[in-house]
Amino acid sequence: MNRHTRKAGFTLVELLVVIAIIGVLVGLLLPAVQAAREAARRMSCSNNLKQLGLAMHNYESTHKKLPALGVRGMGGNTGVWYAWTIATLPFIEQDPMYQAIKQEARPHGPGLPTPWSTANSTFHNTAWKVDIPSFMCPSDSEPSNRGESPSILNYKVSVGDDYHQNHFIPSQNRDNRGIFQMDRWRAFADITDGLSNTVMIGEAVGSGGSRDLLGGVALNMRAWNPAACEARVDPATRKLTGDVRASFRPHTGRAWDGRPYFVGFATMVAPNGPTCHWGGVDGNEHMGTLTSRHPGGAQVVNADGSVEFITETIDAGDQAVDDVADPAGRPSPWGLWGARGSRNAGEVTQR
Repeated sequence: MNRHTRKAGFTLVELLVVIAIIGVLVGLLLPAVQAAREAARRMSCSNNLKQLGLAMHNYESTHKKLPALGVRGMGGNTGVWYAWTIATLPFIEQDPMYQAIKQEARPHGPGLPTPWSTANSTFHNTAWKVDIPSFMCPSDSEPSNRGESPSILNYKVSVGDDYHQNHFIPSQNRDNRGIFQMDRWRAFADITDGLSNTVMIGEAVGSGGSRDLLGGVALNMRAWNPAACEARVDPATRKLTGDVRASFRPHTGRAWDGRPYFVGFATMVAPNGPTCHWGGVDGNEHMGTLTSRHPGGAQVVNADGSVEFITETIDAGDQAVDDVADPAGRPSPWGLWGARGSRNAGEVTQR
């Protein structure tokens, strides 16, 4: 017997072949794994929307009306708006936080801090600066700059197919066409187009760069039609052009700020299109857009509580038509998508 017989092993070529095969298998499996993860994230977002839809129904059942988009008078400055999100806290299993906010708010407390305050205090750290899982979609990541973003909100309420007056209050004699409005409390009975036909809450992406199509905001739009907003996108790079939001002012970073920029969206630009703002900051008319990182569209919860996926290809009508002040009961010029936002314009929608 030869005591010097070599043990069997792999040659270098065989090892390289095995490594190549493993690489191919990983390449084939990775998209499937990523798709499975995104499916799980999308399901989580859907569950959050269902929870928020149920919260709205329970709130309306309790108070006989839905919360206003934003209200004033809860803080020291009467010009500061506080969002619908505060009112819904008891209905998403966040009653301790709601009670803490209620005790701080006027007229019983000293007044709430501004919705962008990130100060270090007991109240801030236990209520104001808390990220609530029900308000966050795992498909999006948090903004890179949290300097004025105390709490994340990836779900916004619909102001309808309305951009011209979505930040006006009743004393200004303007009435936007969506369910949610500033200093107005609508009931389900006001949605005469049908609860299943009217969008109530939808997704919003806020992370990424200031010029990113998803997450960025084109400022100083100074026009009334959706086409002007879409024109702010460079067709080659798919990036926003002109003035854009500052990195410290992402539109999903202030869950407690009651202005449309932070807590509302309009059904005018088709899903995953650009988001635009009339002025240079965040207090003017806001053409917010339904956005998500789910391929092909984004999710909404309708006023009847049903969750639906809205595709990017939904009919958005004539994007060159201007929004006008007090459009009253005119049918939406922005197609099926516009009609899904108006609560009482008499459109018959099919989907």
